[in-house]
Amino acid sequence: MRNFQFFLLFTTAMLWGASLPSQDAGLPAEETASISLFEFFHRQKDSLPLLRLDTDWKLLIRKKMKEEYQPATLSFRQEDGSTVEMDVKVRARGNIRKEVCYYPPIKIKSRKKQLKELGFKQVNDLKLVFPCKEGSRFEESLVREALAYRLYEVIHPIHVKTKIVRLEGLENGETKRFFLAFLVEDEEELSARLNAKVIEQGVVRSSVLDRDSYLKMCFFQYMIANVDWSVANKHNLELMAIPDFERMVVIPYDFDYSGFVGNYYAVPAPTLPINDVNERYFLGRSVTEEEAINTAKFFLSKKEEIMQQCAVIGLLEEKEAAAANRYLAKFFDLLEDEKTVVRTFANDN
Repeated sequence: MRNFQFFLLFTTAMLWGASLPSQDAGLPAEETASISLFEFFHRQKDSLPLLRLDTDWKLLIRKKMKEEYQPATLSFRQEDGSTVEMDVKVRARGNIRKEVCYYPPIKIKSRKKQLKELGFKQVNDLKLVFPCKEGSRFEESLVREALAYRLYEVIHPIHVKTKIVRLEGLENGETKRFFLAFLVEDEEELSARLNAKVIEQGVVRSSVLDRDSYLKMCFFQYMIANVDWSVANKHNLELMAIPDFERMVVIPYDFDYSGFVGNYYAVPAPTLPINDVNERYFLGRSVTEEEAINTAKFFLSKKEEIMQQCAVIGLLEEKEAAAANRYLAKFFDLLEDEKTVVRTFANDN
């Protein structure tokens, strides 16, 4: 990670001026039909797509709290070596990150007419998350957050998709910055993919949710030491009515406050009986002993696959990947003892 920005500067300068190798290419033109722009990047499984975003970065950062759109140009390569260049608008988004981070997450809005002309679905929003600030430690936190999304993919088939990319930031055609970033599947695209309806109104109780997804979500949040979520007010959770599910399915997102990610600004809510986000605290409600034991057994069955993700993501230095593994290993050690499982997770009193 510490040498990654240099690597990006070197390789991108070469790749953008020359034909793009197939391992870093986009999809064939015929495969872009009927997929969204997000899915175009997401399907590039074994590569880090390169996105170039040309905009007034100083203005974006200076006025991030207002969340006002400003003009930008988004460009990327297709497999045939041709460059796709799109006139788009960008704005800052997010809540806390706008206040504490130099680089806020952004939303990129495309014109539906242009998407149609290029053969993409007319889903015109892209969500992009940047490192909080410049420096290797912030890129490491960004990769860990992207990794958290990948861990949940192992745990439940209903999840938010993400894709790590390389981002070259330009101003008037001149390169100003390089960093890793990741795309997050937009709510509209997620609901369309699942043929689902997002539940936005009203206070929700955990008792009305699909029990399997709820329990796995709660254990997952405990695994990554994340207490920055709430069912009642749908904080950092999508609640969806999905065909073939009798009850609403809960889908977690936004893990920047977790101990696993390790952002410097992350602190637990003052109402919780913990002083540090690295102190795991279980927020699940009305969990029976049987549910606790069975969910623990499920996670243990996925242990090897979950632990492997720290290595296969390939963007953490060896010692950082090892640290991530140790963080998760403490969770699995706890699951090995049934009495500890009951004491920690069962609270149906």
